[in-house]
Amino acid sequence: MPKKTKKQLETCSLCGKEKELSFQGEDIQYPVVCCPEHGPDKNEWEIWMRKYIDYWKTEEYWLKPNSKQSCVIGYFCYKFKEFYGHPYVFSFANPIPYKDKDFIQARRLLTMFNQDAKEIKIYIKWLFAKKIKKNYPITSIGFLATANLVNEYFQAKAQNAKLKRSTNLPETFIAWCQENCTEIFSQREFKTLNDLNGTITYVKTYGFDNVEGKVIQEAINRGLISKEIEYIRLEG
Repeated sequence: MPKKTKKQLETCSLCGKEKELSFQGEDIQYPVVCCPEHGPDKNEWEIWMRKYIDYWKTEEYWLKPNSKQSCVIGYFCYKFKEFYGHPYVFSFANPIPYKDKDFIQARRLLTMFNQDAKEIKIYIKWLFAKKIKKNYPITSIGFLATANLVNEYFQAKAQNAKLKRSTNLPETFIAWCQENCTEIFSQREFKTLNDLNGTITYVKTYGFDNVEGKVIQEAINRGLISKEIEYIRLEG
């Protein structure tokens, strides 16, 4: 079978009329090639935008091998728009999304995290919360798949794991809690870093709008919990 020429790709096979390029989509715009007589071609980008970009909102998809890539990219797009106030723009260099450079970088990122997509979700939150500044342009998902940033994330996580659980909390911090959060002592044992870690677990489940959240925030302010430990707040 002879190869299609560029001209053949730009004309409708049914009527021979030249196709027109337009962009559609309410949020993230995607290219659509249309014949003025017979309408648009099947568009893989349109299908992905309509069906897969919100996969990240469903917890089970983060665990399915065939869905992890869409979860990572869709969630990145969500955080990007939340941070910058405008949607992420793909290159559309390839008509098939899964062959586009951003999807290739997402696969690379999954390899760097040993296919743990849920850990990447925490990593993306950590990046936007701690590393990315509004005046620093993020131009591609490839920024995430940077070895030094991934290593820094894992170092921060490892540092948190080194906290000595049996170490007593500083007396000045205990005194602050007695003055400002007295009820913490009636609700739980609260003397050591291990007790502080238990409070972190509580906050991860129930949020910061409680006495435990107030205590954890003060611990962060005082440097009892390294600032990098805030990635814990980003889980879920």
